[in-house]
Amino acid sequence: MTEFIPSLLVPEIFHPIKREKNFTADLLESIVEANFYKSVELGDGFDKQERKRILAVTEKNRIDVTQWLTFLIEENKLDVSSLDTALRKETVRTVKESLPLAAEIGAKNIAIVTGDDPGPERWAEGIEGLYESLCEIAEAAKEYKMNLLIEPLDRFAHKKRIIGTTDETVELLARVQETYGNVGIAFDTAHAALNGEDIFEALEKGGDLIHQIHFSNAVLDTKIELYGDFHMEIGEPGFLTVEKISAILQKADECGIQAENGLRVAAEVRGKVDKENCMKNEMNLRDILGKALQSLPV
Repeated sequence: MTEFIPSLLVPEIFHPIKREKNFTADLLESIVEANFYKSVELGDGFDKQERKRILAVTEKNRIDVTQWLTFLIEENKLDVSSLDTALRKETVRTVKESLPLAAEIGAKNIAIVTGDDPGPERWAEGIEGLYESLCEIAEAAKEYKMNLLIEPLDRFAHKKRIIGTTDETVELLARVQETYGNVGIAFDTAHAALNGEDIFEALEKGGDLIHQIHFSNAVLDTKIELYGDFHMEIGEPGFLTVEKISAILQKADECGIQAENGLRVAAEVRGKVDKENCMKNEMNLRDILGKALQSLPV
């Protein structure tokens, strides 16, 4: 039976204020009192003092830490799968250089996204470069006892990244796993749905390569203006409801995904405007995730 580990996706839920000095440490020190989250997913850019505070609160409360390098990569116009070899290697170097800082906040996982789809004629070439990048980063992460997670995005609908569908991701990571076992998938329900995948089938295909799930919503009807990956609220007009989240959790349990280690699960809706609105967003998502988890058969 799979143990589900509630996770707080700080950079998305608190998106407008994610880089405010000491905000993340303050948040974690206060939110542990609720004793709900056993995993946190953080961004980057913390100073040394805040890193110490994050490490202290997560170690004391036995909270798993994943560091997302999405913003580090995108804000610096980097690309781990770029056809420009110099840019790709610069990206790998930047990610590797971030690992000591990730270790200082107690990160056991680092997570990245890939670059744009270069088109069918050069897709295979891009995948080879991505494979080389993942191997090099995984080797470096292994020294810190970290896992390297890749988040597949949509291929055709909105973000149009090189990876991709669950089939593509599994095929790529299976190659990496031949040498490096510390790689996995950060699965996002919106991305899979926008790729036209059946989420239940995607979970079966991903299996234990899936280390965590983001319950993210999207409008799938191309005729509706909100079609695409906009980190929208749970519910209609998107496909994801509380009932759907419960069904996905049950399917993950049936598949035995991470039955030995526990499966981290987070509800993802991008925070807007200010701290007050973001705090309301977190409370709402905590309620949604809690209800979905409580609905599971014992």
